[in-house]
Amino acid sequence: MLNQKISFIILGIFVLNTSVYSQNLPQEADFDTNFLMGNTKKNIDISRFKYTNPILPGTYNLDVYVNNKWVGKQNFDFTSTIKQSNATTCFTLNTLLNYHVKYAALEHLINDKKSHQCAALSEWIPNAYYDFDTSIQRLDIFIPQIAMQTKARDYVDPNTWDHGINAGFLSYNANAYQIKNNLTQQTQKTNAFISLSAGVNLDEWQLRHNGQWQWSNDKNTLYTPINTYLQRAIPKYQSIFTIGDSFTSGNLFNSIGYRGLDLSSDERMLPNSMLGYAPQIHGVAKTNAKVEVRQRGQLIYQTIVSPGAFEINDLYPTGFGGTLDVSILESDGYIQRFSVPYSASVQMLRPKRKKFSFTIGQVREKSLNTQPVFSQGLLQYGVNNYLTTSGGLQVSKKFYAINLGTALSTKLGAFSVDLTHNSNKLVNKSISGELLNITYNRLMEPTNTQLSLSASQQLHGNYFTLKDAISFKDYAQYFIEQNPNILGSQRNQFQININQILPQQFGSFYLTGLWTNYSGSRQSNKEYQFGYNNSYKGINYALSVTSQQLQYANQKLGHNTEYLLTFAFPIRFNRYTANTNASFSEDSQTLGLNGNITDRLNYSATLAKLFNQKSYTVTGNYKSDLTTIGSSYTQSDSYKQAMLGLSGNVVVHPHGILFSPEQGQTMGIVYAPDATGAKINSNPNILVNKSGYALIPYLNPYRLNDIYIDPENTSNNVELKETSYRIAPYAGSITKIIFSTQKGYAVYIHSKMPNGQPLPFAAQAYNTKGEVVGMVAQGSLIYIRTPLPEDTIKIKWGEKETDQCNVHYTLKHQLENSHLNMFMVELPCQ
Repeated sequence: MLNQKISFIILGIFVLNTSVYSQNLPQEADFDTNFLMGNTKKNIDISRFKYTNPILPGTYNLDVYVNNKWVGKQNFDFTSTIKQSNATTCFTLNTLLNYHVKYAALEHLINDKKSHQCAALSEWIPNAYYDFDTSIQRLDIFIPQIAMQTKARDYVDPNTWDHGINAGFLSYNANAYQIKNNLTQQTQKTNAFISLSAGVNLDEWQLRHNGQWQWSNDKNTLYTPINTYLQRAIPKYQSIFTIGDSFTSGNLFNSIGYRGLDLSSDERMLPNSMLGYAPQIHGVAKTNAKVEVRQRGQLIYQTIVSPGAFEINDLYPTGFGGTLDVSILESDGYIQRFSVPYSASVQMLRPKRKKFSFTIGQVREKSLNTQPVFSQGLLQYGVNNYLTTSGGLQVSKKFYAINLGTALSTKLGAFSVDLTHNSNKLVNKSISGELLNITYNRLMEPTNTQLSLSASQQLHGNYFTLKDAISFKDYAQYFIEQNPNILGSQRNQFQININQILPQQFGSFYLTGLWTNYSGSRQSNKEYQFGYNNSYKGINYALSVTSQQLQYANQKLGHNTEYLLTFAFPIRFNRYTANTNASFSEDSQTLGLNGNITDRLNYSATLAKLFNQKSYTVTGNYKSDLTTIGSSYTQSDSYKQAMLGLSGNVVVHPHGILFSPEQGQTMGIVYAPDATGAKINSNPNILVNKSGYALIPYLNPYRLNDIYIDPENTSNNVELKETSYRIAPYAGSITKIIFSTQKGYAVYIHSKMPNGQPLPFAAQAYNTKGEVVGMVAQGSLIYIRTPLPEDTIKIKWGEKETDQCNVHYTLKHQLENSHLNMFMVELPCQ
């Protein structure tokens, strides 16, 4: 690969009129050999450069881009049918359909019964062509937009998603701490804790387990399993199937642990431009026009559309909303303008979008004496820009709950309303109730004020969650006899949130209020909070006031108001920057400092005073190649505490074990043979080890991830054939990324023909296996990369016996000097 790059750069002295390889017979290019000096003008064979840089026949694994958008990696066979021409490739019907070419654009060949054949790209689609860049192994395919299906921005074809290799992992977070009493100098307590997340991936299935292990010097060791389940992604329905111990989503109905089956939508499979809610925009263009969408004067979207009706359905969501101003700039100078109201709530979905969930299994809650079987189904559907509907059903033994809801987007703001009715039979008594939830969101554009209201009200009767209903069944007789009113003591709640960005540099403030009471009880609670944030010359400061009031009937049981003032600003010490923070309240004062000493080591130190007790804490974290080591020490007037922790990841794959100081779920394994020390994605903590492997602990699932390898710290005897790779992994997968390398000595050979004349420029060099290992550059200089310290190189510039000679080299004496990065030899070509 490097040989080709060097040769192509050298050949830049030619004046080359290139064409892309869209036809079987690409146009020839003319070279002016007067730019060449010496006898090269008559000896050089330039025929293979008539069609830009030459493509040799063979199979290539290429990154494929269609209209500048990556669609995956694919093997292509390049063949040459005409002597001295470049090798070309062909395309099948299925290949083009996978690139999202419209079926109608390919019908002419399908009708001719050629759909099974591999034909030139221009035969399938007029004016389509491709360009193959051999230096980076990239194939760019250009297809007229009219022949392409319309896809959302950031769309990644599920056919390119990679479910990874068979592998297992263990993520851990462990710490142990000891507390001593300053007065008695005796150890009061020693504790150890480990949080574990383990998994095994087999084909497209993923087995997961989460648990916690605890130990202390005053009780026995305890391990608590949290969940164990098997899951598999189902891209066709943008969902995930789960079997085992897990938890329901908590959407519409409260979350509850279960042991059983679940099939639920997985929004991570959607492009970023389809997440959340944003309205569709419809319009009509009279000419080829540019469409611009602005919000509060900011350009947030633009595209080019053809004459006729168009639809924009891939806007990114922007908070609570705000009017969208649409401009259609026609090619004749005419401009159409209109506005689209935009208000969003949490429950809103884009038009035609749906979310679903279905669960069946056994309730799994340790706090419950009985754990009955239950089933649950949920569905949300975006009807249009303004209406989203939802519904759910939850059923268990002698219990059911029905939920119906809707969300509306209006000029006055976004509303969502849902009503849940349930019925529960306790002993011989049926108890039912309804719960009403209402939310309202609005962005007031003139003042840039965000307002959010939510209310939860039990209408009548006794409303139960499924968990409460099961719990009350265990003690139903007692509750009914002692205090029937306590059943279904659902809280009623009202909450208001206001966020205000002030003009110019006056900062922002927020205000929240929460009022809560309980049915069957005279107890109520009120909470208020106000906060102000701003900055001045690099100093960030904030003031918050929190007030809480507990009341029973008309009697106040307690009232508390807290004030907190905080500051944060950086301090620079030569090359290092530390972040300083301070906070002051009526009862406590703290002063903290934190920063990084190196890419691997960070620290923090805190001085604090709580009431009349003073303390200081020092912490540090170091990321080694294997794990993250953390420690802290705290000393106060009454106690001392020391802590030591470890966290990281262990991955077991078919060819070994890898360690990482960082935890992750969706991971990548880089394999670059002999590239020890190479840095991955410029991260100093991700390096290729002696076995040629490196672990990337975090990848974005269902998104394009660019993986780069930096060869700076690798051996000079190793050459990377490519330095970048692009993948789109499944969530939870462990994907292998292979970078091809070539190990060998970098050798420069200065040679001449037997008659003393320079070797013909651009003549090819072959090793004893008949493989092309280099090319003659200017000044009769040959560059090769070879693992052999001794070999014979054949230089060939024609088909005749007189058009070739051999160079025999040996590096035995130069290898004694281990400091050499490359080798220079001068030898005759015989």
